[in-house]
Amino acid sequence: MKTITDIYKQITNPKSFMQQLCETLRIIDPEFIQEETKFMAAKAKLEQVLGSSTKPSVSEYLSAEEACFVAEAIYIGWQGFQLNIDIFNNPLNALLLKGDYEDLHRERRLSTLPEVNCANKVVEDFYAYMRENMREKMNLTEDITSFYSYLQTTGYKLVHYAGFRIADHLLYYLIPGYTQDSVNTMNYSRQLRDYLNINLDMLE
Repeated sequence: MKTITDIYKQITNPKSFMQQLCETLRIIDPEFIQEETKFMAAKAKLEQVLGSSTKPSVSEYLSAEEACFVAEAIYIGWQGFQLNIDIFNNPLNALLLKGDYEDLHRERRLSTLPEVNCANKVVEDFYAYMRENMREKMNLTEDITSFYSYLQTTGYKLVHYAGFRIADHLLYYLIPGYTQDSVNTMNYSRQLRDYLNINLDMLE
């Protein structure tokens, strides 16, 4: 039997989370492979050119970018799960699915997460060092920034939807009387599929 620590680490470990997310995106999003290829090349180039000559180092910067995104994604996935509960308790909450994605994800709260704050500090320190000492090499980070911008656009939406769909199945075991609202799920799926142009059936 896995211990509590094993389960917690499996869910929150940045490398494990990113590996699973990237494996999923390779399958369902035709645009992802190009983004990932540019990102991997940029990482290698950054390590080759700068290595540990920056403070924080390149590896610390890259780890912080990853940790920041994963912490944000875990939070947003939970928002999807929680929204499902909120709709069950008050069906009017389904109107939130028609609103802005940033509001749906409650992204304004991301900066209050301790792990996000900690990782962002490292990222900010890295860019501050680069601006002061290596401004001419700032372009080396462009494809890294672009990759995480893609993940914030597509990844956020997918993890929120995944949290919502996991709740569809799991809440039956957690909340007496819970029933999945298939109409809301269908509407959410169709809306997100049209927005991202991704076949969400492949997530099931």
